[in-house]
Amino acid sequence: MSGTAPFTFTMRGIILALVLTLVGSQKFDIDPGFSSRKSYLYSYEGWVLNGLQEKNLAKAGVRLSCKLEISGLSENIYLLKIRSPQLEEYNGIWPRDPFTRSSKITQMVSSCLTRPFKFEYSSGRVGNIYGPENCPDTCINIVRGILNMIQITIKKSQNVYELQEAGIGGVCHTRYVIQEDKKNSRVSVTKTVDQTNCQEKVVKSLGMAYIYPCPADVMKERIIKGTAAFSYKLKQSDSGTLITEVVSQQVYQISPFSEPTGVAVMEAKQQLTLLEVKSEWGSSADISMQSYGGLRYQFPAVLPQMSVQLIKTKNPEQRVIETLQHIVLNNQQDFHDDLPYRFLELVQLCRAASADTLESIWKQCSDKPRYRRWLLSAVSATGTTEALKFIKSRIRSDDLSYLQALLSVPFALHLTKADEHTVSIAADLVTSSRIQKNPMLQQLASLGYSSVVNRYCSQTSVCPKEVLQPIHDLADEAISRGREDKMKLALKCIGNMGEPASIKRILKFLPIFSSSASDIPIHIQIDAIMALRKIAWKDCKTVQGYLIQILADESLSPEVRMMACAVLFETRPALPLITTIANVAMKESNLQVASFVYSHMKALSKSRLPYTYNISSACNIALKLLAPRLDRLSYRYSKVIRIGGYFDNYKVGAAGDILVMNSPGTMFPSAIISKLMAYSAGSVADLVEAGVRVEGLTDVIMKRNIPFAEYSTYKKIKEIGKALLGWKELPTETPLISAYFKLFGQELAYININKEVLQQAVKAVLEPADRSAALKRLAGQLRSGGMAHWTQPLWLGEMRYIVPTCTGLPLEYSSYSTALARAAASVDGKITPPLTGDFRPSQFLESTLQIRSDIKPSLYIQKFATMGVNTEYFQQAVEIQGKVLTRLPMKFDAKIDMKLKNIKIETNPCREETEIVVGRHKAFAVSRNLGELGVEKRTAILPGDASSNIVEEPFKPSDRASGEDFTKQEADSTSRKHAYNSQEDLHRVMERKTHKRDICIKLQHLGCQLCFSRRSRDASFLKNTYLHRLIGEHEAKIVLIPVETDADFDKIQLEIQAGSRAASKIINEVNAESEEEGESSLYGDMKAKLKKILGIENVFKIANKTRHQKKQPSKKENTVLTELGADPDTKHPSSSSSASSAVSSSSSSAVSPRRKEAGDEDENNQEEQVKNKDASSKSSSSSGRSNKSSKSSSNSSDRSSKSSSSGRSSKSSSSGRSSKSSSSSDRSSKSSSSSSDRSSKSSSSRSSSSDRSSKSSSSRSSKSSSSSRSSSSDRSSSSSSGRSSKSSSSSSGRSSSSSSRSSSSGRSSSSSSGRSSKSSSGSSSKSSSSSSSRKSSGHHSHGHHSRHVNRSSSSSESLSHHSHEHHSGHLEGSSSSSSAYSKIWEAHEIYQYRFKSAHRQEFPKRKLPDDQISSSQSSVRSSHASSRASWPKFLGDVKTPVLAAFLHGIRDDKKIGGLQLVVYADTDSIRPRMQVFVSNLTDSSKWKLCADASVLNDHKATAYLKWGRNCRDYKVSSELVTGQFADHPAVQVKLEWPKVPSSVRSVAEWFYKFVPGAAFMLGFSEKTDKNPSRQARVIVALTSPRTCDVVIKLPDVTLYEKAMRLPLSLPVGPRMPASELQPPIWNVFAEAPSAVLENLKAQCSVSYNKITTFNEVQFNYTMPENCYHILAQDCSTDLKFLVMMKNAEEAVNLKAINIKLGNHEVDMRPANGRVKLLVDGAESPTNVSLTSAGASLWIHSENQGLVLRAPAYGIDKLYFDGYTCRIQVALWMAGKMCGLCGKYDAECKQEYRMPNGYVAKDAVSFGHSWILEERPCRGACKLRHSLVKLERTVQLAGVESRCYSTEPVLRCTKGCSPTKTAPVTVGFHCLPADSATGLTDKQMKFDQKSEDMQDTVDAHIACSCEDENCST
Repeated sequence: MSGTAPFTFTMRGIILALVLTLVGSQKFDIDPGFSSRKSYLYSYEGWVLNGLQEKNLAKAGVRLSCKLEISGLSENIYLLKIRSPQLEEYNGIWPRDPFTRSSKITQMVSSCLTRPFKFEYSSGRVGNIYGPENCPDTCINIVRGILNMIQITIKKSQNVYELQEAGIGGVCHTRYVIQEDKKNSRVSVTKTVDQTNCQEKVVKSLGMAYIYPCPADVMKERIIKGTAAFSYKLKQSDSGTLITEVVSQQVYQISPFSEPTGVAVMEAKQQLTLLEVKSEWGSSADISMQSYGGLRYQFPAVLPQMSVQLIKTKNPEQRVIETLQHIVLNNQQDFHDDLPYRFLELVQLCRAASADTLESIWKQCSDKPRYRRWLLSAVSATGTTEALKFIKSRIRSDDLSYLQALLSVPFALHLTKADEHTVSIAADLVTSSRIQKNPMLQQLASLGYSSVVNRYCSQTSVCPKEVLQPIHDLADEAISRGREDKMKLALKCIGNMGEPASIKRILKFLPIFSSSASDIPIHIQIDAIMALRKIAWKDCKTVQGYLIQILADESLSPEVRMMACAVLFETRPALPLITTIANVAMKESNLQVASFVYSHMKALSKSRLPYTYNISSACNIALKLLAPRLDRLSYRYSKVIRIGGYFDNYKVGAAGDILVMNSPGTMFPSAIISKLMAYSAGSVADLVEAGVRVEGLTDVIMKRNIPFAEYSTYKKIKEIGKALLGWKELPTETPLISAYFKLFGQELAYININKEVLQQAVKAVLEPADRSAALKRLAGQLRSGGMAHWTQPLWLGEMRYIVPTCTGLPLEYSSYSTALARAAASVDGKITPPLTGDFRPSQFLESTLQIRSDIKPSLYIQKFATMGVNTEYFQQAVEIQGKVLTRLPMKFDAKIDMKLKNIKIETNPCREETEIVVGRHKAFAVSRNLGELGVEKRTAILPGDASSNIVEEPFKPSDRASGEDFTKQEADSTSRKHAYNSQEDLHRVMERKTHKRDICIKLQHLGCQLCFSRRSRDASFLKNTYLHRLIGEHEAKIVLIPVETDADFDKIQLEIQAGSRAASKIINEVNAESEEEGESSLYGDMKAKLKKILGIENVFKIANKTRHQKKQPSKKENTVLTELGADPDTKHPSSSSSASSAVSSSSSSAVSPRRKEAGDEDENNQEEQVKNKDASSKSSSSSGRSNKSSKSSSNSSDRSSKSSSSGRSSKSSSSGRSSKSSSSSDRSSKSSSSSSDRSSKSSSSRSSSSDRSSKSSSSRSSKSSSSSRSSSSDRSSSSSSGRSSKSSSSSSGRSSSSSSRSSSSGRSSSSSSGRSSKSSSGSSSKSSSSSSSRKSSGHHSHGHHSRHVNRSSSSSESLSHHSHEHHSGHLEGSSSSSSAYSKIWEAHEIYQYRFKSAHRQEFPKRKLPDDQISSSQSSVRSSHASSRASWPKFLGDVKTPVLAAFLHGIRDDKKIGGLQLVVYADTDSIRPRMQVFVSNLTDSSKWKLCADASVLNDHKATAYLKWGRNCRDYKVSSELVTGQFADHPAVQVKLEWPKVPSSVRSVAEWFYKFVPGAAFMLGFSEKTDKNPSRQARVIVALTSPRTCDVVIKLPDVTLYEKAMRLPLSLPVGPRMPASELQPPIWNVFAEAPSAVLENLKAQCSVSYNKITTFNEVQFNYTMPENCYHILAQDCSTDLKFLVMMKNAEEAVNLKAINIKLGNHEVDMRPANGRVKLLVDGAESPTNVSLTSAGASLWIHSENQGLVLRAPAYGIDKLYFDGYTCRIQVALWMAGKMCGLCGKYDAECKQEYRMPNGYVAKDAVSFGHSWILEERPCRGACKLRHSLVKLERTVQLAGVESRCYSTEPVLRCTKGCSPTKTAPVTVGFHCLPADSATGLTDKQMKFDQKSEDMQDTVDAHIACSCEDENCST
């Protein structure tokens, strides 16, 4: 036994171990719970803080601490008692300041919290919560927050798991992690809750009904995000698992601008700690408790007050009266500062008031107009059911005026809270008789009601039928009665509601779905389609199905189909549907629809907004199916323009759409819809939309009371029309103007102006009697005067978003905005002499009008944004407040003397400081509580001493490397020093945070100064985000401040005198000297040139740098002015001596064209001048031209501007005596002394080049390679024509200077015969038979090398060209290498070409010897001299001023100082000119402003503006020149600014930063270039009437775009002769609009057998003999004219025409080589004028033919010469024409439209359809239209059939036989062959049958009649 004992013991141990292991592998039962026999005491603390996440900024919050006692009552039901609750506020700098105890809040909350509560609890789950009856919601929710901490879900089988768990914030995604400490029987549980991922989220939003989540990213990019983390400690004991500690933390962050770091944070923390467990039962007092549901947060029935104020609402009536009194009494003269705040308070009080209370208040205020207005505004903005009841009772009692009702009812409906009670009240209100009897009020109220329904139904799953019924009834009634106005209103309301249940009603208005809708007007059909837009949000597929049917149905109006397309794209269709749309457009015959679809798809394809990503990519794919020619259609076709942008960093964007829809009957858009959408962080909102539609307006405007229907020809034209098979008059357009306005997708109002109103308006404008009556009424009102005082709230915007926190307190984000307007006006007038009874408008022209007015408009806008806790007891929030107050007082007396053309306006000078615009913004933490209403704690979020952040700590350097030798004194002094530095640094930091800016403009003559001041102090030093910039204080003001002046004055007077008396008023005489003062004489100019020739100019400049720089601008200006006045025949002196005859012409030019045109002198750059001189003195004649000659070797002589220097850069010619290029690659290029001597003389600042190419060649090592292609210097500006230049194969290279280097505005450089320089490569090898020509292009002069074209020529060819004949597009070379050159020509970019001025061609350069002045300079001089020699410098010498204006100060009726403006104009000349002079009348001042604009000749116009002392300090000039650019007609606009003030320059530089980005957005290409620094040029070249190339050259960049589309065709085509291209320039400027308008008019021409229609469709057609064709006819109901044509009997090509219009019939026939005119059958002279009842026509001879003009009938010009007929009709005849010339509707694909409205198969069928049949035997035309039978039988679908034509075919009349036929294609309808149907029985019905097949038959076009039957 003893042996087995150990074994037994061992087995027991093993079994025990196994059992323990098995038990250990299982999880303890850790479901927490409480014993029903014990009570548990916990300590609880919970707090909420709101603010930014950074420390040392202010925060606001609240903390609750208490003891909790939980004891069991029964199984799973426990009693909760809250002991000693303590509430503390936080309002201070976190974390520095402590929480402060608030006894008032504690007292208010304790009264409910200290009462007992019961709750159900089982397995860690909280069930129902019970509390005292009528317990406030805040207390219940705090209890929910406490119990939410013990809500825990334990899964026994898993340690990590996720689930959707119910909590205080709803059912949200929750993750658990469980860790067990078995040793100590403890369990740690971590629970995290994702508040943004909830199945049932508890949230309340207000004012966001019209903001929709984007389908693409519902879960992404939310601006509000939240999460919560709970940490549990559980202790296991025998009695179960007990929660010993819970810590919860919750964070909600809001990023208003979607910035990752720009966030405001709400932090909530709770801690629950077990203190004690007692073995005692819980006892509940006998208190009746009610169930308050589970843990889910419950919002109170009445939301808390606005979070910007906390007011007591116990006695609202008295408070409302008091607030009204405060508002009215304190805002009589001006806005009181607290008015927006008080208005919000009034709204809040009205929300708390019952309907009876509001009635009582109304009784007290109804007889006080101002009180009434404010009360109605506040009640309307309240948005409660009680308020709507109050408004309804006011309407029923008829207490409101019409204007008050218009403002109150819609405002109340749009702002009211939508619930079932409100909807029923709103329905009663809208259907009340008082609303119904007023159309405008009914419209606004019905639209408001439909918005209420929309908001209500968006909250419910199914929208009740009864709420939709009032609108549905309205629609049914409108259809049954045929009331268009009611139809429109019903459809607009249905569109606002956006409910799918309304679709059936909408379809009743569309002809495609309802046969009874065929007579419904087009504008109603469009409204029906627009009503589907909001419905698509709820039932997208159904709406898309209907819309695609409408779009594809060609029988519908194009406008209806285009609107269907627009709505279809708003539904965000998928790729298959978009492909279907593209397929429809591809087959579309209507170009309006095709253009609209294409442009819409193209606009969407470029969209960058995230919510359009799918549709954008789908459109990109579908566009591949469509022809790009649709993109080339003109403005006459419908388009969609989309402008938008998206900022990905901030997840915000916007898009604007403009829909332009044209109808066939108008030349201009018939409908325009513009829409703005905003996108932010996954949500989208339709901000604003407005649309205008015009129909039949041209008929109203052009209506001249001409009785067309009474003319004799009217019946004849009608009879002729009936003779045409199936002809109908075009339907009459009902004149209509309609417009609508939408806000946030809801239509607020629309307006319809019908025919009667339009006709009355036109009559009032055009009829003299009506015009006189209107003027008389106006004069009467002015004489009686008037006063008005009006203050009105314009807007109240409220947005609130509330979520619960884990503490049970609500977190509210809210935004409130108010806008209030005020206007006080007093106007009084007097007319002398008084108007008599028989008033005539001419009396006004003889009278004097005096007006005295005092107008004070002002606008006050205030915005609040808050984040924090908002309950009925207290508010703890962060608040940002901003306000803008604008005042614009206008008080003046005006006297207008109509007879003397004199106006005087007097006003008072600035006496006191007046704030015109004030904007203030501040952010603070605020605490309010109901117990201390008068005490509001505010702390600025950004404290004044916020410098303790590490980023602001100053760096403290140590003065000693070691501290060992520090004495105490040294240490003390050092510490003092550091302390001082710290204070300095702190001050510097604070200055850095506070930005100040003050800008004042002194208006000396008005006695005041206009100041803009800005103060800004923000937190951007912490993080540079928009939110941090908002945090702080900002203030901006525009203020008028009085200033002390030398002469104080009583009044300020502005006097304007026009006409002949202007000269007598001039005080300070303007003369030529004042404008041109200081001009140098011709002698001085010659002296300057002589200095240059002798080479002493540079020496003089360097010696007198400072003085020279100051005078240089005037020297340049004077030189030019002298030249302008010079005699054009004066010979210019030679500028080179015989000793220097070999010097390049450009180097010897007196004023280089580059220098003159660039105008880019920089007077302050002295260093560059010195550098330039050094450079030119060192540079070699060949290698001193370019620092890049390592690539182009000695062709560096082509780079003149490389040796230039900052505006004084020379075109340093290689004029050295020894111009052989030394090509050692290692050495700096140094020439002999003679060479450097010459180059220093030639590189003067007078030969300026762009300062952008200012790299001096002196400091560069110019490396000449040995390439033989580098032997040519082909540029005049830097030609190496030295006397020691050697070349064995001399090539005379032409000078081809670049457009922006040598002659930046089209001036060509001088012609110079350059020799090929010898290029030596070490051994000076001579290139004997190689010469290089190269092209010079625009960008080469900006630092880029041109390409070289090498060719070997067997013989030396001399290429001699005139330099002004070619531009950078031309290449040099022989014909043998033309193909190589053509390839390079094709490679040219557009910006490389050179503009050739037509002005230059008309005023060519004079031929001068080579050694004289450069030809470019002489061209400038000759052209200017020839154009201005006969002009006076001062127009006042030959003309009197046309206008004089004076601004004076007046003291004691004496005028003091001021300004004078005088305008001279010479507009009657063929070269018009205008001059404006402004001068200061103060004796001591010589400040003047001079402006001159003139047209020099047919091709050039210039203007300049000078100002400063005697107009000489600053200058800006511009020039407009026509010419050619790349062989296309072009215009160049050049702007130069030689010197402008620094302020103007800084503004321009700021603007200039945006140019590249804007150019990129517009599709321009960009190239960095070194263009002239003070010059901008725009070149526009017409490459076709519809396209242009644009090149913009700015100082640093060249922008260019090829083939830019023009909105309309211009009357100038490409490659036109100059004679045709250039009319007199005055015509171009003054008549350009009329020329373009004339070009828009369509013209139809018939010449021989070629016909060109109004739509420019050409076809060949041979007219059958003797038959009249309808050539062109007015097919409207007026039938104003008819033009017929037939072949004349005399010859084959001759025609005869017949015109019917008015009471006359005009025949034009060829006879004996001339055109004979017959009027009403009688021969008439060729010049005749005829009048028919107010409408005249004229006929006269022109160019061997006759011209008829009848503008009143719509014929602008008809020309006929026997062979050719051309008809030009008026613009307003568009879409109203018919005949062979077409409809004039821009529909080219539907041009062959026959009289019956169908489109013919070919041109011959089309022509035959318009033949006018004549009676048998009476007329010469023997042809008839008849349906024919196909002679053969055909197999159709396997059945033998006989076919009959569905279209008539020409046949000879009975008894006549055809002698000539023509094949035509017609459609056939087929019947089975055994059918008995005969053609004669059913002939007239086959044209109505379907077309089964097409075939070709022969039509008769000539007949021989021997046996004609005359009986029919």
